[in-house]
Amino acid sequence: MKTIRFIIRAVGTAAAVVFLIWFIAPVFVYGVLNIGNIAGVALCVWTLLLCVAPLQRRLSRFCRRFFITRWLYRFINIGYGVFMLYGAVVTAAMLFAAAGAPAENATAVVLGAQVSPDGQPTRILNQRILAAERYLNDNPEAKAVLTGGKGTDEVISEADCMYNKMVADGISPERLYKENQATDTVENFRFSQRMIEANNLNPNLAVTTDGFHQFRARLIAQKQGITAQLGAVSAETEWIFVPTYAVREWFALPLLLVK
Repeated sequence: MKTIRFIIRAVGTAAAVVFLIWFIAPVFVYGVLNIGNIAGVALCVWTLLLCVAPLQRRLSRFCRRFFITRWLYRFINIGYGVFMLYGAVVTAAMLFAAAGAPAENATAVVLGAQVSPDGQPTRILNQRILAAERYLNDNPEAKAVLTGGKGTDEVISEADCMYNKMVADGISPERLYKENQATDTVENFRFSQRMIEANNLNPNLAVTTDGFHQFRARLIAQKQGITAQLGAVSAETEWIFVPTYAVREWFALPLLLVK
């Protein structure tokens, strides 16, 4: 039993250290700080407190000294366990959604992302563009709806940015439809669906976005009444961002379900 406990603690400690660095890295490398890496750091720190035996013993002794700290310690541990279980289930659903292949020659709905100050695509947006281009090249009859409006801090709309890049890369303009009014993912699908119907495009969708976003995007599409086949065309997310944005999705999902 002691050996098993030691192995669990060792694995937990190693995983916590690795993920702690992984969650912190985007802050120092790219200045990316959001609820994903904030919560991720908190989870890693608490995991270390539970897995490193000397720290766990000191924390436990301190909390047992007072009624409030004793119950707070129990409450945090219960919340930690529930949240980790919830995160594991959501992550599994995210992986499953990202693996769902689209139908042949479906309409690619390319979800926008931030445009750089010079009007060029950011890293995330550029990867979505490249994913859409691969799908269009592999499916010669497919068309694409490029969706995303112009934010207050953007010089052009996300749809225009994607259109410019894809045409420059050799994609025929006749295959591209620009939806440049949407301000969020709900409007991405709502306005894109109207465009698909107005232009008699293939109702089956190849949702083009980052893999971590595919599950929530699918739920949003279904809430908009889209009943056609939904497949995933997942962009390559830079490894440094994967855990941060995955955990951010854990928080975004409940907000979607209560709307």
